[in-house]
Amino acid sequence: MPQDLERYLAGRTLILLSNREPYEHVRSEDASAEDGIALRRPPGGLVSALDPTMQRTRGTWVAWGSGSADRETAGEDGRLMVPPECPSYTLRRVWLDDADVEGYYLGFANSALWPLCHLLLQHYETRAEHWARYHAVNARFADAVAEEVARAPGDAVVWIQDYHFAAAPAMVRERLAATGQKAFIHQFWHIPFPPPDILRLLPTEAQQGVLRGMLGNDLLEFHTERYAMNFMDCVAALVPDVQMRREHRRIHFEGREVHVGAFPISIDVARYEGLARRAEAARRAEQLRVRYGANGATLGVSVDRIDYTKGIPERLRALDQLFEEAPEMRECLTFLVVATPSRSELASYKALEDEVLASVAAINARWSTPEWTPIVLFHENIGAEELAAIYRAGDLCLVSSLQDGMNLVAKEFVACNVDEQGVLVLSRLTGAAEEIEGAVLINPFNVDGVVAGLREAIAMPQAQRRARMRAMRARLRRATIFDWLASILARVDELAPPAAEPLPRPRVRPRAQGAAPLADAPR
Repeated sequence: MPQDLERYLAGRTLILLSNREPYEHVRSEDASAEDGIALRRPPGGLVSALDPTMQRTRGTWVAWGSGSADRETAGEDGRLMVPPECPSYTLRRVWLDDADVEGYYLGFANSALWPLCHLLLQHYETRAEHWARYHAVNARFADAVAEEVARAPGDAVVWIQDYHFAAAPAMVRERLAATGQKAFIHQFWHIPFPPPDILRLLPTEAQQGVLRGMLGNDLLEFHTERYAMNFMDCVAALVPDVQMRREHRRIHFEGREVHVGAFPISIDVARYEGLARRAEAARRAEQLRVRYGANGATLGVSVDRIDYTKGIPERLRALDQLFEEAPEMRECLTFLVVATPSRSELASYKALEDEVLASVAAINARWSTPEWTPIVLFHENIGAEELAAIYRAGDLCLVSSLQDGMNLVAKEFVACNVDEQGVLVLSRLTGAAEEIEGAVLINPFNVDGVVAGLREAIAMPQAQRRARMRAMRARLRRATIFDWLASILARVDELAPPAAEPLPRPRVRPRAQGAAPLADAPR
């Protein structure tokens, strides 16, 4: 973490709220696990960026205690110090039962908000009981956050993450006001935000709960200006008695100013580049090229969770059409498709998984030869080291998202393309397309256009490939996840009341006794 990030939080305690926790305790039969419990650090760029920030600035991370052994390793109040090897900050776990998970997480968050925000209405489902459970769970998390603010030794900054907690900001503000406490509250929305005509599809109670809940923030952060303006348009259309200064991205609501801004998220560029430059990654990338891209064949890659927003069936249809229309591509193009299972508890996701598996099998049955298989499917979680090697091996990366808040796969591919020979084929409907210059842009709904984009990428001269990739890599190095974090914290520092005297740096505690760590969970 860059040193200057600390100055933005000097004198302030950071209270972070997210659905996913940074450390999870699980039951394990591994011989190295102490008392049958192992520690798992969930993968993801957000955790990777915020965990060191929390360690160095002190504070509390409030999250769902989802691990099978989480209760056994936390105190009665759900609190414990982390990380175990050098306890530096507090993890406050909030407990959810099966009904909570069904209604709050699988229900309203992922069956209503997720498809609405991604404009994929065929997957939208809403039930009154799901909204009621979402609202109740948000209230429970708000209680925990307010309790942690009360414990904070200095001025508090509450940072709420994502669509799981649309109602929570206003609830936190209400609880703090009831006890005479104050905190600066802000929220980063990690997915697209829809225009008013889409948000209107929510039942009125839920619609108002989402918008008024989010207006409980002092600052709202989105990936792009388009999403930020969509939010302001929704407020203007659906929330009465608000005043707006659109040119300044400000909303006047209930006597307060709510600021709205665009802060495009990124990745830990140095980490991905470092992984790709390792000798083992170079060896593995060469193995993949020899096995699947021999005799000058082009090696394409795609990496996604199995999610209907990612356009995986559309991508497979484009590949099938390419092989049909261009016989010269047969045996000259192999695609490595990483498709990680996700949310299989939901029927729509399980059906999509079955569709993807069937489509890959059908394409391979149609076009394979004794020496060549067109699509190589990795239907599993892939670790960061293997992923870096796959990216490095790829001559092109195809991102075909139907809608995507940002899409970090595009940035990961660029960071790992240390040989500067790859081509990024990128959906126009991603936040990344508004940032990355040099990609071949496609409309994933237009199969002919995707085929044309693939043919352009494959035929691109080497000098043009290198020039484009070099420019994308230079831009990415100037916009890392730490730059994203610094830009948000700098804005908080501008808007929040002046902090009290800086807090003393936390003492480094002795190594904790406890669960043995597992290797990082795969991405």
